[in-house]
Amino acid sequence: MEATAVQEKQQKPTVLIVEDDPDTQVYMKAVLNRHYEVLLASTGDEVKSQLAAHPEEVTIVLMDLSLKGGEDGLMLTRYLRQTDQWRDVPIIATTAHAFPEDRSKALSAGCNAYLSKPFGHKQLLALMEQLVS
Repeated sequence: MEATAVQEKQQKPTVLIVEDDPDTQVYMKAVLNRHYEVLLASTGDEVKSQLAAHPEEVTIVLMDLSLKGGEDGLMLTRYLRQTDQWRDVPIIATTAHAFPEDRSKALSAGCNAYLSKPFGHKQLLALMEQLVS
């Protein structure tokens, strides 16, 4: 039984959730935990630390666009797109900013897709599956 649990863990793709709201972190982790290994970061420094600690594992990033602190999600997305190792990792913007110009800014910064909050977990999982496969 233990070997099966190890195999299952190795077969799950890893998602890095960049989100500074603790309640949203809990929700996202609960929704995604069955299908993904979940890493959390709430600041730019934490994002860079998680990526350095898991360089081969992260297969997709969920990026909140408005973060507290020095770097917002757009800045972090541009950073990832300028870094060879992370240039092609799918990034989904997840944000409460729902205006058309917010979507345009996210896609221009390098996000592959855009979801405005609140969004359904089935919608999120389907989009992630599309981008990971």
